[in-house]
Amino acid sequence: MKRLIAIFLTLVIIASVFTACTNTQQAAYPLTVNSTPIDGEIFRYYLDAVWDSEEAAGTKDGRIDQATYMCIRYVAVNSTFLSYSLSLTDAEKAELSAQTNVLWDMFGEYYGRLGISKETYLKIRTNEEYIEKLRLYFYDKGGTQEISDAVLRGVLQENFISFRYVRTPDTNTDVYGNAVSYTDEELQRLTSLYSSAVSTVAPSYGIDKAYSQISPSFPLTEKSYETEVIDRNDHEFSSVFYDTLKTMTEGTGRIFQYDGYIYLVYRTNILTEPEAFSELRGTCLKMVSEEPLQSTINMMCNAYQSVRDPVTVGEYYKEVGNNR
Repeated sequence: MKRLIAIFLTLVIIASVFTACTNTQQAAYPLTVNSTPIDGEIFRYYLDAVWDSEEAAGTKDGRIDQATYMCIRYVAVNSTFLSYSLSLTDAEKAELSAQTNVLWDMFGEYYGRLGISKETYLKIRTNEEYIEKLRLYFYDKGGTQEISDAVLRGVLQENFISFRYVRTPDTNTDVYGNAVSYTDEELQRLTSLYSSAVSTVAPSYGIDKAYSQISPSFPLTEKSYETEVIDRNDHEFSSVFYDTLKTMTEGTGRIFQYDGYIYLVYRTNILTEPEAFSELRGTCLKMVSEEPLQSTINMMCNAYQSVRDPVTVGEYYKEVGNNR
C-alpha cells in the first residue's frame, strides 16, 4: 500500500512539474520594454505589419528589429499619453469601437490565422488614436507647439485645388446606349460652344450659364453643382487632372479633354471658398505636423529599452511567416 502511495505521489509531482513548465512556456513573452512584458499577439501584429516594409529589408533580423521597434513605440505612446493625463471621450471611444468592428469584419479572419484576437486589434487601433490625440496636444490650437492657421491655409493652397466644371462626353450615344462618334457638324457645334464659353467664363458669368448654353444641344452635358476640392490623390479626378489644373491661374477657365470628356474648368481661389478650410483644416494639420510628430515619437522611444526572448521570437516568426 505504501508503495502504491509513493508511486502516486511521484506521478503527482511529475505532473505538477510538467504543468508548471507548460504554464511557464505559455506565459513566455517575446520581449519586454523597460521591464513591461509585451503580449505575443501585439508582437505578432507588428511583425506582420512590417514584414514587407522597406525598413525590414526582407530579412528575418530586419523584420524582428522593426517589430521590436514598433512594440517600443506602442509602449512609449501609451505611457506618454497617460503622462499628459489625456483621454478619449465617450464619443471617440464609441466611434473607435464602431470602426474597429467594421475593419475586423473585413480582416478578422486573416488576423485570426496569425493568432491575433479582436481585443488585441482594438488595443492597436486605440494606440493609433492616442497618436492622433498627441498630434492635437502638440500642434493644434493652444498646443505646446501650435501650428498657426496662417501656416495651415498655406498648406491648403499648396496641396488642394478648387474648381467648377462643365463636361460633355467626347462621343455621342445611339438609341441603344452605344457610343458613336459625333458627326462633323455636331463636333464643330460642340467645339464652338465650348470656345465661346471659355472666352467669357468668369465669376460674373459662371459655369451655370455655360451649362445652360451647351446642354440644350448636347443633353449628356454635366456640370458640378458645387465647388469641387481635390488633391493629387483624389479618386475621381486623378493626379493627371490635378496637375493640369495646377498650371491654371486662379480665376481663369480652360478647355481640355480628359478621360472621355471635353471639360470646361473654371479654377477658383480655394482660400475664398467658405467651407474648404474648415473641412480640410484637420487634414492640413496632419500633413504639416506628420514629420515633427514622428520625430517626437522617435525621441520618446529613445528612453525605452527592450529585451527579447530569442526562442519565443523565433517561434512567432515562423508562425507569422507560415500564415501570411
